[in-house]
Amino acid sequence: MNEWISSLVTWLPFLAAIAVWFWFARRHGMQARGSSGSTMIELYEQQVAETRRMNGFLERIAASLEKREK
Repeated sequence: MNEWISSLVTWLPFLAAIAVWFWFARRHGMQARGSSGSTMIELYEQQVAETRRMNGFLERIAASLEKREK
């Protein structure tokens, strides 16, 4: 039992540091604002929308090139 308590006391600061890091990351990580004033989540959503738009353009270009080759 004494060894178990000793191990717990040894690991306690490390576990507390991990818990504080997770708390900080969840609280401040996704609420951080970029230079435009948008949150990180809003920036990610904008990036996904832009990627989908570009994929649509690329699919149209590929379709027109396939028609041209036939």
